[in-house]
Amino acid sequence: MRKWLLISYDVRDERRLRRVAQLLEGYGEGLQYSVFRVRLSTTEVERLRWELVQVVAPEDGVLFFPLCNHCASNVSGVHQKKGWATESVSFLIV
Repeated sequence: MRKWLLISYDVRDERRLRRVAQLLEGYGEGLQYSVFRVRLSTTEVERLRWELVQVVAPEDGVLFFPLCNHCASNVSGVHQKKGWATESVSFLIV
């Protein structure tokens, strides 16, 4: 089961900052500078955490904010779509 997470980061070095942003772009969508939203399974979250540990330094900060489906569906902002879709991804195995 996939869950929404809001990820915020503060990276002190410009090179590491770009690497973190590129890594997160592969997992989700940038909402603002240094803020991403992702929808991941538990395994994917652990993989992302491992990948981030390889990039960030001790003086950097990365925060994961888990959001329940109810909270995610009520996210709103100015000039942004209301809520985040929580429908399940379906696959057709041939």
